[in-house]
Amino acid sequence: MRFIPTLIHATVDYIVGLLLIGLPLLVTIGGPARALTMSLGLVVLLYSLATDYELGVIRFLRIRLHLFLDALSGAILLLLAVAADLPGPARWPYYVIGALALFLSATTRTRAQGTAGE
Repeated sequence: MRFIPTLIHATVDYIVGLLLIGLPLLVTIGGPARALTMSLGLVVLLYSLATDYELGVIRFLRIRLHLFLDALSGAILLLLAVAADLPGPARWPYYVIGALALFLSATTRTRAQGTAGE
C-alpha cells in the first residue's frame, strides 16, 4: 500500500542526500567507505533534482525509477555497513538510513501533484 505523499518523500530525499554527504565526518570514517557514502549522497541529491515530483528542478526522471534508485541506495547502505566493517556506533546510521530508503521506496505514491506524471 502506497500512502506516503511524494512531497514528504522529496523532502526526506534532500535531507538524506545532505546527511550522507556529512555522515562520514560525523561518525569519523575514512577510506573507501567515506568516499562511497559521500558520493552516494551526491547521487541522491542529483537524481532528486531530476525527479518529476514537487521538489524536482529538472523533472525528467519518473517517480518509479526514482523509487528503484532509492531501494538500490538503501541496499547499498545496508551492505556498506557490514562490508566496510564499520565500528558499532558508526553502523547504526547506515542501518537506519538504508532501512528508511527501502521503506520509502515501497510506500511512496507513484504520482505527484501537479507534475507531468499526474
